[in-house]
Amino acid sequence: MTEPARRTLLLAAAAAGLGAAGFGGAGCTSDGGGGRGTTASAGMSTRRTPAHSPDSEAPPTAPATPTLPTIPPEPPLPTASPWPLARTEVEPRAKASAVRLLEALGTWPRGQQGPGPARERARARDVPPARAAHLVTRAAPLLTPAPEATVRVIAAQYGGLAGDRASVLVPLRQWRRAADGSVVDGGATVDVRLTRAPSGWQVRDLHPSRPGRPLARPGPLIRRTVTHDRIHLPPAAEADIRAGHLRPAPLRALLTLAESYDIDISVIHTGHPRNVFGTSRLSDHTRMRAFDVWAVNGRTVIDPTTPDTLIDGFMRAAARAGAYRVGGPRLLGRGGEVFFTDRAHRDHLHIAFDSDE
Repeated sequence: MTEPARRTLLLAAAAAGLGAAGFGGAGCTSDGGGGRGTTASAGMSTRRTPAHSPDSEAPPTAPATPTLPTIPPEPPLPTASPWPLARTEVEPRAKASAVRLLEALGTWPRGQQGPGPARERARARDVPPARAAHLVTRAAPLLTPAPEATVRVIAAQYGGLAGDRASVLVPLRQWRRAADGSVVDGGATVDVRLTRAPSGWQVRDLHPSRPGRPLARPGPLIRRTVTHDRIHLPPAAEADIRAGHLRPAPLRALLTLAESYDIDISVIHTGHPRNVFGTSRLSDHTRMRAFDVWAVNGRTVIDPTTPDTLIDGFMRAAARAGAYRVGGPRLLGRGGEVFFTDRAHRDHLHIAFDSDE
């Protein structure tokens, strides 16, 4: 065989061997995208199975956690704070009986609202059952239905002392929990009537304040008085002024006095005895011509450390502002028709006017 023929035969044999290797045994197929292929044996399909084919079971999905609405916490009620008695009280047990009963009736925790628990609180103050039921009925303004409530006494002064009978006037503030969880701020002034018994002073009756509705168009004297930052009014006294239950003369005097003093008012109109205690004379408070003051410049009238010059100076300033009757813990000068004192006025100042204008 010639050399060219032999070369041709060898090339043909090599080509036949390469063809057999390409189709006979196991081989690798490409995915056509330059990525990793799948391996298949002879006679097996090389079709790919999608990652999430309809024939395959889907991986389990964790249940979604529900998002609960955020509920803001309820604002707390102010804490109860027993009113302190001064060591110079004229009848300390009378005042203690009055204020402690009102604190008990007007303060309750959750689950203790209503007249039944109120009667139990009264009985815990040594009030006999029949009288406890009566006093709870009389204290209705302090027992407005609420899940919980707190009372704080602002002041306590005598409305009158006559033998074995006494009147103690107690302006107080009360905070109640509303149905929506908010806090409602209110209050009253209560005329507490007591009698002296062998066992001590006993509460016989309660006369809470009941101010009228505020005037739709209050005049400038009223607006200036209730917004003055040196005139401090308990809830019932403020309500009295807003309802027009204080005449112009005492309103003008209050504004004049506030130019020189910080004034803490105790009683204006409602919550005060109708008559001068123990008499048949109509009170100037009933005539809407008077206001009572329990502290001046933050110093209480009853406190023995309060300077006499402060209280006496205020009383004289009230007379210069037009008051025709000024009562207090001491008789100023020779007294006369303007200044007076008695046992019931050791703890407050009575400022009264004889004009409706």
